[in-house]
Parts: sequence; C-alpha cells; structure tokens
Amino acid sequence: MARRRANPAPTLAANEAKPPPKDAQDTTPTSKAGTWFLQFPPFVYDSKAGLQSNFNRLAADRKWGAKLKAKRWAQCQEEEFDHAYGGDVTKLESWQNLCREVHILNPPNSIRQCKNALGARNVWVNLVNLIDHRNIGVEVIRFKNYHAFRRYTEDGRVFPKKRAKEEGFIKALLRKL
Repeated sequence: MARRRANPAPTLAANEAKPPPKDAQDTTPTSKAGTWFLQFPPFVYDSKAGLQSNFNRLAADRKWGAKLKAKRWAQCQEEEFDHAYGGDVTKLESWQNLCREVHILNPPNSIRQCKNALGARNVWVNLVNLIDHRNIGVEVIRFKNYHAFRRYTEDGRVFPKKRAKEEGFIKALLRKL
C-alpha cells in the first residue's frame, strides 16, 4: 500500500517568480542598481546579491532557453553598467574615479592619460565585477595576470563585445579573451 503525503509541497505557476531570499530588498528610488530587472514583475531584485546572481535567479524563474538567456544577459549588463557608471565620458573626475576604483593610486591629470592608464597591460579587471562594486560594494578584483582574468571572466562574466567597443569607460578596460 502506497503512502501519500499529508501536505504536498506547493508549486509555482509558470509565470510566478520564486520569492527572493529573506533579506532581499527592492531597489530604492535613490539607487539605480537593478533597474533592468524592473521590467520583469513580480521579480524582486536582491540589492545584497551580485548582478549575475540576480540574473541567474530571474532566468531560472522565467525558464529562459540558452539563446534568450544570452541575449537578456547582454542587455542586463549593458543597462546596469550604464546605471552604475553613467555615460558622461567627458569629465576628467569620472575617469580619475574609475582609475582609483581599479587601484591606480595616482590618477593622471587628463582623460587621454587616464584611458592609457586603464588600458595598460597590467590592468586586468572584469566589468561585471565593476558593476557589483558600484552596486553592492564588493571589492574590485584586479587580476595579477591574463590567465587569472580569463579564468574568472569566462565563467559567464563576458561583457557584450559590440557594446564594449562603443562605450568610453568600457572600451578603455576592454581585453581580448
């Protein structure tokens, strides 16, 4: 004789999102972090989790296939980078702040010199990590060499190449894998 469960586990409808972790919070109006996620209600952006973690949770909730997931990941990174770093590449102060964030201790005194410093062969940083740095305060990882950078970046943390070549801040940090 088969035994039946007294209380079967609840299931979610296909269009319902799993609840966020208990300590998740909606983004506040003063923070632009997580703005891309607002187009997918009832999903709740977890302001304490990283970009990739939030995205993977959303993709799993929505059951996106590989192609759609890749397309949406590119869109998510682009919009979240814009919100984190802005698009005004004409301000020296913005370039100097970015230099400081990637551990260039004495930022140069011109935009061109900042671009050169950020593009130096020994500056290996991941753009998704930079987004998380601005959004949730994680430490910027400055990799010691290309191989460590590549290992970290190939784990789904690749910024869309076409977009990276257009953007001033991103282009300065762009590295070939």
